[in-house]
Amino acid sequence: MTLFKQMAVMLSLFLSIILACVMVLNFKTATAFVQDQLYTNAQNTAHSLGLSLSKIADPKDTATMETMINAIFDSGYYERIALIGVEGNPIYVKETDVLLSDVPQWFIHAVTIKNAYATSDIMIGWNRLGTLEVSGHMGNAYRQLYKTLIDLIETFVGIGLVVLGVLYLLLTLSLQSIKQIRDQARGIIENRFIIEPKMPFTTEFRSATVAMNAMVSKVKDIFERENETLIQYQELLYKDTETKLYNRHYLVTKLPEYLQGDTKLSQGLHVMLSIDELDRFKKEYGYENYIKLIKNVAEALTNCARLSEHTLFVRLNESDFSLLMPFRDEILLKKHLDEMLLELQRTISTQALDYLVIGIGIGSYNEHDTLKSLLSKADLTVSQAKQNGNFTCKMALQQQHSLILSREEWRQELVNGLNESRFVFATQNVIHYESTTSSIVHEEVFIRLKGSDGSIYSAGYFLPMATILGLADEIDRYMIQKMLQRFTSQELHTPLALNLSAEFVGHYANIQWLKEQLEKLSPTERSMVWFETSNAVALHNLEAIVSISSQLKMLGCRFGIDNFTIPSEGAYYLQAIRPDYIKCTVVYLKDIMLDATTGKNQESLNNIARSLGISIIATNIEEEQDLSTLKYLGIAYMQGRFIAPIALLEE
Repeated sequence: MTLFKQMAVMLSLFLSIILACVMVLNFKTATAFVQDQLYTNAQNTAHSLGLSLSKIADPKDTATMETMINAIFDSGYYERIALIGVEGNPIYVKETDVLLSDVPQWFIHAVTIKNAYATSDIMIGWNRLGTLEVSGHMGNAYRQLYKTLIDLIETFVGIGLVVLGVLYLLLTLSLQSIKQIRDQARGIIENRFIIEPKMPFTTEFRSATVAMNAMVSKVKDIFERENETLIQYQELLYKDTETKLYNRHYLVTKLPEYLQGDTKLSQGLHVMLSIDELDRFKKEYGYENYIKLIKNVAEALTNCARLSEHTLFVRLNESDFSLLMPFRDEILLKKHLDEMLLELQRTISTQALDYLVIGIGIGSYNEHDTLKSLLSKADLTVSQAKQNGNFTCKMALQQQHSLILSREEWRQELVNGLNESRFVFATQNVIHYESTTSSIVHEEVFIRLKGSDGSIYSAGYFLPMATILGLADEIDRYMIQKMLQRFTSQELHTPLALNLSAEFVGHYANIQWLKEQLEKLSPTERSMVWFETSNAVALHNLEAIVSISSQLKMLGCRFGIDNFTIPSEGAYYLQAIRPDYIKCTVVYLKDIMLDATTGKNQESLNNIARSLGISIIATNIEEEQDLSTLKYLGIAYMQGRFIAPIALLEE
């Protein structure tokens, strides 16, 4: 129960008791007054009527006596008026029954009123005629008291409603600051940095707000300082000083993300641009013109890199640039590069064109490539381009199995795969190491396609084409439905982590559909379903990812970011998404968390993750040395073929 409700109930109860006590006291006072009034009236009437009867000259004139008694009795305020003779014989008696139709019987039973009885001796001359007895009418007394009770109830109910209304307004104003403190406390629990600028006027609440603001400011300051440190360190580690492009080291770090077979990044085109005689150009035209030339080349290649939103663009060394593009339209790419070379020729002086050689090689890559094979093929293609002439672009694509089918054949193959349930699943465990024990945190689910020939293909084989054909979100829906069916058909003890594509999270209808599917599960079952998406998808669809992360957490699921690397803008987007965990390749973690010079830990990434309540999971662990290094760095959550191979899920 909220403090507002508690105080409202307490004050209402207190007010009701006070009003009830005051009303009871008032009613008792009114009852005593009516009782006294009843007696006084009877006594006054007895005396005044007795005096009037004493004025009658003839004691036998009973007719006059009766007339005088009737006149008083007919006023209706008396229940009985009797004239009793000296011997006790009644001379004249006038009385009536008490009938009350406008007073409820319960009231008569609940309220006790003693009938007032008064007497007066009647003297005519020196002789005593008798005694006059007068009793007041009880009905009038009850009627008056009942009316008084109704008036009291109406008055006090009115006062109570007015006072309660005023109390509600005062409580609402006084406790407004409690809502601010509650929201701020929730923000701290959810690792959100909320600093309340409006100070409550209540002293205790103001002190609590000041303390919470100070605590949040400290955590926020830690996050910002570590974020800035990480950005600067990452820039020194991964950025080329002349062009601010990523360097070869960054290509080595990011390549596992592109070459793993379970993403749509695993197939595409590779471009290498190489410039010869740069040293001579620098000597003849100076460093300023050299930098201008390099920046022109970088800017021209940036325009080509925009053909694919996931292009990995690096400067390998002083004279070589490389683009890794999960992109299939080699004809369009070749056209862009040819136009780029013509434009570059126009910006270079004629004398320099005599010896400056620029060649571009276009090749393809897939998940079977390595850094060495990729660069070897690129070097060979660039060499062939240079042999063909200056400012030449050479395309040397290898025939890939994925290009054997036409687009329509691919569409039919994928649609048939969905209809015939030929998609199967594989899982890989994420392990938590704690001192000498280990446990499974969750199983990451990978989707595979069983071809019509019975062969099983990884997602890197069909997902790029499914994305081009607009079937990626249909495949995601298929995977989610199949996994949720497992929860309803069998008891699972390990959470499953499902990867969501950019095409799925980019459509609001998909998110609503997912919400409806999850609502069919029990809270316990929902806590066993985790979702994750790649860092690139999170950065390019931030609004959608924030929305889906929030909704999934409200349903009790967990949300993570795969292939995490800090972008140049920093880790601020993590504050909006608030993932439960991030997955980083072991190569990236070693770069960021291990000082190559001193061999000591660098805590910036750890501090950022701790300040937001995020767990770090190391991925792509392929050898024992990786495991030892990660333990030294304090990473407890791990995933990779060395500790848990990928295994097909039994149907």
